[in-house]
Amino acid sequence: MSNLYPITEPRRAGDLAVGDEHVMYWEQCGAADGIPLLFLHGGPGSGCTPQHRRFFDPGKFNITLFDQRGCGRSAPHLSLEHNTTGSLINDIEALRHQLGIDKWVVFGPSWGSTLAIAYAQAFPEHVLALVVEAVFLGTESELNWWHGDGGVQRFFPEAFEDFIAPVPERHRTSAQAILNWCLEDMRIEAEDKFTDLNRLSDLNTSLGELRKSTLYRWTELEERISYLEKSAADARSALAARGPAYVAAHSLIEAHYFRNKCFFEPNQLLANARQLANLPMHILHSRYDMVCPPQSAFRLADACPHAQLHVLALSGHGMTEPMQAILNEIMSELAVSLGR
Repeated sequence: MSNLYPITEPRRAGDLAVGDEHVMYWEQCGAADGIPLLFLHGGPGSGCTPQHRRFFDPGKFNITLFDQRGCGRSAPHLSLEHNTTGSLINDIEALRHQLGIDKWVVFGPSWGSTLAIAYAQAFPEHVLALVVEAVFLGTESELNWWHGDGGVQRFFPEAFEDFIAPVPERHRTSAQAILNWCLEDMRIEAEDKFTDLNRLSDLNTSLGELRKSTLYRWTELEERISYLEKSAADARSALAARGPAYVAAHSLIEAHYFRNKCFFEPNQLLANARQLANLPMHILHSRYDMVCPPQSAFRLADACPHAQLHVLALSGHGMTEPMQAILNEIMSELAVSLGR
């Protein structure tokens, strides 16, 4: 039996102009008189999905979701102009004002945890509680994890080799050099109208042909290391189901943010942890998360001793049924404490 809540459709939805020629798609579902809850998706660049609505009890929460700049149903698609963490924080505040919400529970997984923490530090007075899962703090060591010598390639050497193979040797001198080359190659792909990536759903296209696309390889690597067991063929099927537009946005926007160190000062989120001291706070993480290693969750818990840390013993980065069960318990307890 699934720990997800039943499928639900948006109660209302809209587009909000947030400046810099960006227009944000947002939606609300669940109870109109429920506890306000904001969901922040991962990536950056992943966008929201119908499954994200199922993470929360629609009878208790008034759930708000939105697609961050450049991805999903927000426009312009793939835009990197004025696409920064600070811009996204301002977008959240613009949406809060638009919806007439004073305070909300803020939940984010992966990059969503990063944005949730940054938003809560900027506007703690508008946060009822903070819940973060698969914690990512945007630090130098985390940014080096995917492409550096001591990182994920030690655990997934075959997946990393499939990713790195087309990168010229002269651009493999550091994780930053690999990242720089990948972002520039993605820009060339975009100018070429995604010739290789657009063949994603064509079953006659081999993996070798698809991997000519750096956009594909970037997200393929993350997909393969997100689970304890996921083959290259399974990853391809999962990405084909989401489509080339998803892969392009996820890869391009993520590389853009990582190249700019998530637009943070060094260790910014930990340095500002005192801003969270008065907020009810839960930290969820899986022991074998290979996308966002658990050290970051423990560092955040050390910086926020009032927070409750929940570590799932056997799971990877992707949201699993056991992790959903833990989330359900936490949200039920929060609902009771908030009078629902």
